[in-house]
Amino acid sequence: MLKKILGTAGARLIITIITFAVVVINARNLGAVGLGEIVILVLGITIILLISNVVGGGALVYLIPRFELFTIIVPAYFWSFLSAIIGAYALSFFHLIPPAYTHHVLFLSLLQSLASTNLNVLLGKEKIRQFNFISVFQVVVLIGSLSWFFFFLKQVEVISYIYALYLSYFSTFIISTLLIRKYVNFNGFEHFDEAIIQIFKYGTYVQLANLLQLLNYRLSYYIIDRFLGKTSLGVFSIGTQVSEGLWLIGKSVAMVQYSRISNSTDATYAKMLTLRFLKFVFLITSFLLAILLLIPDSFFVFVFMKDFSGLNRIILSLSPGILAMSVSMILSHFFSGTGRHYHNTISSGIGLALTLIFGFTLIPQYGILGAGITASVSYFFSAGYQLIVFVKITKAAPKEFLLSGNDFKFIKGEFLEMIKRKD
Repeated sequence: MLKKILGTAGARLIITIITFAVVVINARNLGAVGLGEIVILVLGITIILLISNVVGGGALVYLIPRFELFTIIVPAYFWSFLSAIIGAYALSFFHLIPPAYTHHVLFLSLLQSLASTNLNVLLGKEKIRQFNFISVFQVVVLIGSLSWFFFFLKQVEVISYIYALYLSYFSTFIISTLLIRKYVNFNGFEHFDEAIIQIFKYGTYVQLANLLQLLNYRLSYYIIDRFLGKTSLGVFSIGTQVSEGLWLIGKSVAMVQYSRISNSTDATYAKMLTLRFLKFVFLITSFLLAILLLIPDSFFVFVFMKDFSGLNRIILSLSPGILAMSVSMILSHFFSGTGRHYHNTISSGIGLALTLIFGFTLIPQYGILGAGITASVSYFFSAGYQLIVFVKITKAAPKEFLLSGNDFKFIKGEFLEMIKRKD
């Protein structure tokens, strides 16, 4: 298991570095305004992806060990098409994306949704290495394509980034399809109705939670765009992306945790695995955050250019929330892996309500620093709810949240197992 975590963390690190490089390229060449436009475009695609993942998302991972793959992947693909078409036009109608980009959002979200479904199949089959490879490949194609358009063809404009996304998403979809085809066998429609019911039962909880969480993360983007404009949005988006890079460890661990818990029925194992992961993730994230806070603003100006001054203050305002969400990621995957998705929905709903209350209060008055404070308050109370429920369900004692000798023995055992075995 540790080998999978380290492999996933390595893949996530590569993805984070390349994604950061893409952000730097866009920031230095398109400025804060162009970056703000890209942020709104990508946010639209992400919203549609979350709606699509009602059927093809995390619930798929939970249901794959319980159903024949054919009976759940067919509705997932169909839902991807439906979500992309309705979602793109709805976002355009409500002016949440620029109307000129409606069809780009439609086709990009469709490709991303289909690829995401395939990746969740690999995750459900515990093919972590293949999952990681494709995830890395996607960002490699993205930065390669973007560099080609910007530096070789000299097409330095937002549409070049869109074309790079097309190449990235399409190649991911093709490769992931080739990898999962051996698992998909036509076996009739005998359990089709039951599968669809279960998909929507679990998927609705999972994706409603994820959609609320996305709005919890990104609703402030729309508020900033409305009150402060795309220049401020571009600056704040850099601050959030740099800060959220610290979630690398949490995301890597949580993905392996979810895959393991979903394929187990042992409640004690789920509790102990979650507690150990939670403690180590919180400790490592705290250490990395301390380093990030020591970086002077002059460094960020050097990297992103003068349009992006003041990033260290934004990161400071986000830091309590970053720590809270490192805990929340582990707890969220405990609830999802044990079939208690509704607690994530409630948690996200609490966070979204606080984002609405504080966002419309603090952002117009304090600008992007108000957005950072809003995020921290929202994340803190979301994680707090999850922690209370986790303790209530598992009967975890306060001392179990402290690092112990058994935790280090667990890690040592995983290292020894990784050395002896080849997963």
